[in-house]
Amino acid sequence: MTAPSTSLGPAIGRALSGAVTVSGHETDQRIIDAVIAELLVTPLRKLALEDVARRAGVTRMTVYRRFGDREHLIDATFAREVARFLDGVSAAEDPDGDPTERIATGFATALRLAHSHPVVAHWLATSPGDLLETILADDAFILAAGSAFIATGIGEMGPLRASTEAERQRLGELLARLFAALVLMPPPSVDVTDADQARNLARELIAPLIVRVA
Repeated sequence: MTAPSTSLGPAIGRALSGAVTVSGHETDQRIIDAVIAELLVTPLRKLALEDVARRAGVTRMTVYRRFGDREHLIDATFAREVARFLDGVSAAEDPDGDPTERIATGFATALRLAHSHPVVAHWLATSPGDLLETILADDAFILAAGSAFIATGIGEMGPLRASTEAERQRLGELLARLFAALVLMPPPSVDVTDADQARNLARELIAPLIVRVA
Protein backbone atom coordinates (compact mmCIF):
# COMPACT_ATOMS: atom_id res chain seq x y z
CA MET A 1 0.00 0.00 0.00
CA THR A 2 1.09 3.58 -0.60
CA ALA A 3 1.30 6.01 2.29
CA PRO A 4 -1.27 8.83 2.27
CA SER A 5 1.47 11.45 1.75
CA THR A 6 4.06 13.29 3.78
CA SER A 7 2.20 16.51 2.88
CA LEU A 8 -0.53 15.43 5.26
CA GLY A 9 1.54 16.45 8.29
CA PRO A 10 2.01 20.12 7.39
CA ALA A 11 -1.61 20.31 6.18
CA ILE A 12 -2.95 19.14 9.54
CA GLY A 13 -0.42 21.29 11.37
CA ARG A 14 -1.64 24.38 9.53
CA ALA A 15 -5.22 23.38 10.29
CA LEU A 16 -4.50 22.99 14.01
CA SER A 17 -2.76 26.36 14.10
CA GLY A 18 -5.79 28.06 12.56
CA ALA A 19 -3.66 29.32 9.66
CA VAL A 20 -6.20 28.18 7.06
CA THR A 21 -9.73 29.54 6.71
CA VAL A 22 -12.44 27.73 4.78
CA SER A 23 -15.30 29.35 2.92
CA GLY A 24 -18.80 28.15 3.74
CA HIS A 25 -19.89 28.65 0.12
CA GLU A 26 -21.95 25.71 -1.11
CA THR A 27 -19.65 25.07 -4.08
CA ASP A 28 -16.54 25.07 -1.89
CA GLN A 29 -18.15 22.69 0.57
CA ARG A 30 -19.24 20.37 -2.25
CA ILE A 31 -15.69 20.29 -3.61
CA ILE A 32 -14.27 19.49 -0.18
CA ASP A 33 -16.88 16.74 0.24
CA ALA A 34 -15.65 15.35 -3.07
CA VAL A 35 -12.07 15.32 -1.78
CA ILE A 36 -13.17 13.26 1.24
CA ALA A 37 -15.08 10.84 -0.98
CA GLU A 38 -12.13 10.55 -3.39
CA LEU A 39 -9.73 9.75 -0.55
CA LEU A 40 -11.76 6.62 0.17
CA VAL A 41 -10.64 5.19 -3.18
CA THR A 42 -7.45 7.11 -3.99
CA PRO A 43 -4.25 7.64 -1.93
CA LEU A 44 -3.66 11.29 -1.08
CA ARG A 45 -0.43 11.37 -3.09
CA LYS A 46 -2.41 10.42 -6.21
CA LEU A 47 -5.35 12.75 -5.61
CA ALA A 48 -6.10 14.54 -8.90
CA LEU A 49 -8.08 17.74 -9.27
CA GLU A 50 -9.77 16.31 -12.34
CA ASP A 51 -11.21 13.43 -10.29
CA VAL A 52 -12.30 15.77 -7.50
CA ALA A 53 -13.99 18.10 -10.00
CA ARG A 54 -15.79 15.21 -11.69
CA ARG A 55 -17.04 13.89 -8.35
CA ALA A 56 -18.16 17.37 -7.25
CA GLY A 57 -19.95 18.00 -10.55
CA VAL A 58 -17.89 21.08 -11.40
CA THR A 59 -15.14 21.88 -13.88
CA ARG A 60 -11.44 21.60 -13.14
CA MET A 61 -11.20 25.35 -13.69
CA THR A 62 -13.83 25.91 -10.99
CA VAL A 63 -11.69 23.99 -8.51
CA TYR A 64 -8.67 26.10 -9.43
CA ARG A 65 -10.69 29.30 -9.23
CA ARG A 66 -12.12 28.43 -5.81
CA PHE A 67 -8.94 27.02 -4.21
CA GLY A 68 -5.96 28.03 -6.30
CA ASP A 69 -4.15 24.69 -6.58
CA ARG A 70 -4.00 21.14 -5.24
CA GLU A 71 -2.04 22.04 -2.10
CA HIS A 72 -4.49 24.75 -1.11
CA LEU A 73 -7.40 22.38 -1.70
CA ILE A 74 -5.82 19.77 0.56
CA ASP A 75 -5.15 22.45 3.19
CA ALA A 76 -8.77 23.59 3.06
CA THR A 77 -10.05 20.02 3.29
CA PHE A 78 -8.07 19.18 6.39
CA ALA A 79 -8.73 22.60 7.91
CA ARG A 80 -12.46 21.94 7.66
CA GLU A 81 -12.18 18.41 9.02
CA VAL A 82 -9.93 19.44 11.91
CA ALA A 83 -12.27 22.34 12.74
CA ARG A 84 -15.24 19.97 12.78
CA PHE A 85 -13.28 17.58 15.00
CA LEU A 86 -12.35 20.30 17.49
CA ASP A 87 -15.86 21.77 17.44
CA GLY A 88 -17.25 18.31 18.17
CA VAL A 89 -14.93 17.86 21.16
CA SER A 90 -15.73 21.37 22.43
CA ALA A 91 -19.47 20.90 22.09
CA ALA A 92 -19.38 17.70 24.15
CA GLU A 93 -17.76 19.14 27.27
CA ASP A 94 -18.96 21.54 29.92
CA PRO A 95 -16.36 24.34 30.34
CA ASP A 96 -17.60 24.93 33.88
CA GLY A 97 -17.65 21.26 34.83
CA ASP A 98 -15.31 19.23 37.02
CA PRO A 99 -11.87 19.12 35.36
CA THR A 100 -11.63 15.33 35.57
CA GLU A 101 -15.01 14.91 33.88
CA ARG A 102 -14.11 17.50 31.24
CA ILE A 103 -10.97 15.52 30.43
CA ALA A 104 -12.87 12.23 30.39
CA THR A 105 -15.60 13.56 28.10
CA GLY A 106 -13.20 15.36 25.79
CA PHE A 107 -10.95 12.32 25.49
CA ALA A 108 -13.82 9.92 24.80
CA THR A 109 -15.34 12.27 22.25
CA ALA A 110 -12.01 12.79 20.48
CA LEU A 111 -11.48 9.04 20.17
CA ARG A 112 -14.99 8.49 18.85
CA LEU A 113 -14.69 11.27 16.29
CA ALA A 114 -11.27 10.07 15.13
CA HIS A 115 -12.36 6.45 14.70
CA SER A 116 -15.64 7.39 13.02
CA HIS A 117 -14.13 9.75 10.45
CA PRO A 118 -14.51 8.03 7.07
CA VAL A 119 -10.95 8.74 5.88
CA VAL A 120 -9.33 7.70 9.16
CA ALA A 121 -11.48 4.56 9.30
CA HIS A 122 -10.53 3.75 5.69
CA TRP A 123 -6.80 4.19 6.30
CA LEU A 124 -6.95 2.17 9.52
CA ALA A 125 -8.72 -0.66 7.69
CA THR A 126 -6.50 -0.67 4.61
CA SER A 127 -3.04 0.62 5.58
CA PRO A 128 -2.57 1.41 9.30
CA GLY A 129 1.20 1.01 9.02
CA ASP A 130 1.34 3.58 6.25
CA LEU A 131 -0.81 5.94 8.30
CA LEU A 132 1.64 5.58 11.19
CA GLU A 133 4.53 6.39 8.84
CA THR A 134 2.67 9.49 7.72
CA ILE A 135 2.13 10.63 11.31
CA LEU A 136 5.84 10.21 11.97
CA ALA A 137 6.92 11.85 8.71
CA ASP A 138 8.23 15.42 8.38
CA ASP A 139 9.91 15.11 11.78
CA ALA A 140 6.57 14.03 13.30
CA PHE A 141 4.97 17.35 12.31
CA ILE A 142 1.46 16.10 13.15
CA LEU A 143 2.51 15.04 16.63
CA ALA A 144 4.29 18.35 17.22
CA ALA A 145 1.19 20.31 16.19
CA GLY A 146 -1.03 18.08 18.32
CA SER A 147 1.33 18.42 21.28
CA ALA A 148 1.21 22.22 21.12
CA PHE A 149 -2.58 22.18 20.85
CA ILE A 150 -2.96 19.85 23.86
CA ALA A 151 -0.45 21.86 25.91
CA THR A 152 -2.52 25.00 25.31
CA GLY A 153 -5.68 23.15 26.38
CA ILE A 154 -3.98 21.88 29.53
CA GLY A 155 -3.16 25.47 30.47
CA GLU A 156 -6.90 26.20 30.63
CA MET A 157 -7.53 23.43 33.17
CA GLY A 158 -7.00 23.61 36.91
CA PRO A 159 -5.70 23.01 39.46
CA LEU A 160 -2.79 21.76 37.35
CA ARG A 161 -0.04 19.31 38.18
CA ALA A 162 2.06 20.84 35.39
CA SER A 163 2.83 24.28 36.78
CA THR A 164 5.31 25.49 34.14
CA GLU A 165 5.10 25.91 30.37
CA ALA A 166 7.88 23.35 29.91
CA GLU A 167 5.97 20.79 31.98
CA ARG A 168 2.77 21.41 30.03
CA GLN A 169 4.63 21.05 26.73
CA ARG A 170 6.16 17.77 27.91
CA LEU A 171 2.74 16.50 28.97
CA GLY A 172 1.26 17.62 25.64
CA GLU A 173 3.90 15.58 23.81
CA LEU A 174 3.11 12.50 25.90
CA LEU A 175 -0.65 12.79 25.47
CA ALA A 176 -0.42 13.41 21.71
CA ARG A 177 1.53 10.19 21.33
CA LEU A 178 -0.83 8.31 23.61
CA PHE A 179 -3.84 9.49 21.60
CA ALA A 180 -2.17 8.49 18.32
CA ALA A 181 -1.38 5.05 19.74
CA LEU A 182 -4.95 4.53 20.90
CA VAL A 183 -6.25 5.44 17.46
CA LEU A 184 -3.72 3.35 15.55
CA MET A 185 -3.25 0.44 17.97
CA PRO A 186 -6.20 0.28 20.41
CA PRO A 187 -5.67 -2.21 23.24
CA PRO A 188 -7.80 -5.37 23.08
CA SER A 189 -8.77 -4.96 26.75
CA VAL A 190 -10.49 -1.59 26.19
CA ASP A 191 -13.00 -0.66 23.51
CA VAL A 192 -11.88 2.93 22.93
CA THR A 193 -14.88 3.54 20.66
CA ASP A 194 -17.22 2.86 23.60
CA ALA A 195 -17.86 6.17 25.38
CA ASP A 196 -18.09 4.72 28.88
CA GLN A 197 -14.91 2.68 28.55
CA ALA A 198 -13.03 5.59 27.00
CA ARG A 199 -14.17 7.95 29.78
CA ASN A 200 -13.13 5.46 32.45
CA LEU A 201 -9.72 5.11 30.82
CA ALA A 202 -9.30 8.88 30.79
CA ARG A 203 -10.32 9.19 34.44
CA GLU A 204 -7.83 6.52 35.48
CA LEU A 205 -4.91 7.27 33.19
CA ILE A 206 -5.03 10.81 31.83
CA ALA A 207 -6.80 13.08 34.32
CA PRO A 208 -4.32 12.27 37.15
CA LEU A 209 -1.49 13.50 34.91
CA ILE A 210 -3.18 16.85 34.32
CA VAL A 211 -5.10 17.97 37.40
CA ARG A 212 -4.28 17.81 41.08
CA VAL A 213 -6.70 15.82 43.20
CA ALA A 214 -7.55 17.62 46.44
